[in-house]
Amino acid sequence: MNREPPFTDPASPADDIGQQANAWFALFHGGTPSPAQREAWAAWMAADARHALAYAELENLWAASAQLLQPPVARQAPPARVSRRRFIGMGIAASAAAASASAGLFWLKGMDTPFADLGTAVGERRIARLPDGSAVEMAGHTAMNLDFSPTRRVVEMLHGQAFFMARPSSAGPFTVVSKAGELRCSEAEFSLSCHADTAQVAVHRHRVQVLAATQQTELDEGLALRFSPRSTGDIQRAELEQVLAWRSGRLVFFNQPLQTVVDELQRWREGRIFIMDKQLAARRVSLILNLEQPGQMLDVLSRALAVRTARYTDLVTLLYPA
Repeated sequence: MNREPPFTDPASPADDIGQQANAWFALFHGGTPSPAQREAWAAWMAADARHALAYAELENLWAASAQLLQPPVARQAPPARVSRRRFIGMGIAASAAAASASAGLFWLKGMDTPFADLGTAVGERRIARLPDGSAVEMAGHTAMNLDFSPTRRVVEMLHGQAFFMARPSSAGPFTVVSKAGELRCSEAEFSLSCHADTAQVAVHRHRVQVLAATQQTELDEGLALRFSPRSTGDIQRAELEQVLAWRSGRLVFFNQPLQTVVDELQRWREGRIFIMDKQLAARRVSLILNLEQPGQMLDVLSRALAVRTARYTDLVTLLYPA
């Protein structure tokens, strides 16, 4: 029999914002919140912009710590479930950082890799020439580091989406390294999109070699592949008109989960979007959005898909079934 946690209403006057955020975060990540608790959390988020920033900071810290704790092996055991009591204890140690809103604000605005060699802000598109004469066109909220020498040409893709135009060079193969795996080619044009430790490559011209999940895959022109450190998907025909639509100012989705649409929107508009229903997140949708009007994207999505939006400041939006 499930019982309500003792901190159903964390927003009591006796607690500071960091402790409130810790309690809510523990509930959502270590328990099963009831509909009433979800509504109470939404009201708490709406009550003060500092609440959303403190909660976002904990999300950011949790994601960063998960990356640091990943062992360097291809296959991993499922992570141990952290008890709510232990997590709150961990959260107390992080509350000082949560109380400082600056890092959370950077995360909400997509400014989380300020020291990358190349990068774009949310909503920005940029074409950059690489030291070997190759070029890269970056979508919004994309960051990468460069390692080029007379005998080496490596791009480390930190996050985001980019279209690479690799040219032949005596320096050796053109290599793109990501959390999901590694791409190599001598000369090719291809798109790479990264979400956490999963990536998708689509080849526009020539051939790309994919090294991921302890296997190598040769990907020819017009083909696409999704891969991660744990698995490599099936080779599919690349829907290049959809994949590359952002280069001409559009986002095109055909029969894609709403969660995929939201993940893409994060590149093009400031703030974070949270889908508050699992079935809604999995709903298949088809949609075309105009990148020149980012402020209207959520309105278009809401009207086209019959979803309900709740906005708490300009940086936090919750999506509910209509």
